[in-house]
Amino acid sequence: MENTTSPLLLSLSCFLILFAFTTKPGFVAAAQEVVDADGEPLRWFTNYYVLPHIWGPTGGGLSLGTHNNKSCPLYVTKEISEIEPGLPVRPAAITVCIESLVWRLVKESSGLWFVGTNGVKSPGTDGITSTFKIEKSDQLWGYNLVFCPRLDVPTLCKGLGTHESGYLALGDDIKPYTFVFRKAPSPRASSKYIETVA
Repeated sequence: MENTTSPLLLSLSCFLILFAFTTKPGFVAAAQEVVDADGEPLRWFTNYYVLPHIWGPTGGGLSLGTHNNKSCPLYVTKEISEIEPGLPVRPAAITVCIESLVWRLVKESSGLWFVGTNGVKSPGTDGITSTFKIEKSDQLWGYNLVFCPRLDVPTLCKGLGTHESGYLALGDDIKPYTFVFRKAPSPRASSKYIETVA
C-alpha cells in the first residue's frame, strides 16, 4: 500500500450522497445531524480527519493510495500508524464533486470489493456502485460507512471495514470501520490536505 502525500482534490459528499445518517430500529425515527468528535455538527467547507473511534494499534485516519502498482484509480486506505491522521476531507455540496475522485466499489480478482475512485456521483444505474452513507454506530459513539445499492431499501445496506491490507472493503469477513470526525487544521497550516474546488 502506497499512500499519496501531495495535495489531492476530493469531495467528501461524493461518498456520502446523503449527508445524514439513518436511524436503526428501536431509535427515534427522526434524522440526526452528523457531529464531529467534539459534538459539533459538521460544517460544509471545513476540514476534518476521518479517524478510528478508539485510538490505538488499529491504525490511523483515512487517506488515499495506489493499489496493484497502478497509479489510477486511487483507493481509500487507512494509515498504518495510529499517530497518522490521514488526509483531511472537506464536506462540500454535491454539485462541486470531482467525478474522477468519487468513491465506488471495485471488484478485485480475489472476489473482494474495495473502495476506489472514479465513480459516478449521480444516483441511478450508473451510480449504483457509488452510493455510500453514514450510519450511527452500535458502539458507544462513532459512525460507520455503509454501501447501499438502493437508498430506498435500507436492508440492502452493508457496512464497510478495513481489509488486512489497510484498504476500505466490503465483505462478509470484514470488520466494520467505526470512526469519528475530528476538525483538521486549515490548509494553510498543513502541507498535507485534500482540497475541494468550487
